[in-house]
Amino acid sequence: RIETAHETLASLARRLSDKRKKAARDFSARVEQELAGLKMDKTRFDVEFSVLPAGNAAEPLLTVDGAGVDETGLDRAAFLIAPNVGEPLKPLAEIASGGELSRVVLALKAILAGRESVGTIVFDEVDAGIGGETAEVVGRKLLDLSAYHQVLCITHLPQIAKFGHHHYKIEKEVSQGRTTTRIRALSKKERIQEIARMTGGEKITDKTLAHAKEMLESASHS
Repeated sequence: RIETAHETLASLARRLSDKRKKAARDFSARVEQELAGLKMDKTRFDVEFSVLPAGNAAEPLLTVDGAGVDETGLDRAAFLIAPNVGEPLKPLAEIASGGELSRVVLALKAILAGRESVGTIVFDEVDAGIGGETAEVVGRKLLDLSAYHQVLCITHLPQIAKFGHHHYKIEKEVSQGRTTTRIRALSKKERIQEIARMTGGEKITDKTLAHAKEMLESASHS
């Protein structure tokens, strides 16, 4: 019975490995397509597979084709990325900057939306190195993702902030020689003021207020 179970294990592990490798090709192409809309249009993305090392003390019945096998199969997958033209693919975890990593995660989550049980996703620096039309695309992508997850986004761009269902302002103040940080929800009027400040700086005019109101109205109709 043990030998029969091992044959079944080996068959399932091989089938799972084959399916992963086939899925990885389409997945990589979809990630590159998503990244193209997030101002990373020259980025190459790939999935590299390796097998679990069996080791000298490995139980023969827990090995398949000379590789170790556990409850997740015999594969280990690593995401590779080349953000710049002419660079080789390297592990995402080792070379991606904060802004690049946030956008890659956004691309991955957009593809996997509706399939995951993760309740809350936090994006920090998702707006690094972008602006204008690209920021608008990122904001819409975050809005789409909020249909499946609670999305918390730290941003300095009004083009992204306008898409939030709620807007919070983080403030620092010095009291009795100590710096404290507080966060508070903005009212509709305060939100217009904040979007205007993000758009035009400290000097807020009637024109920047009107533009901020128009931005929020356009986002609510998205």
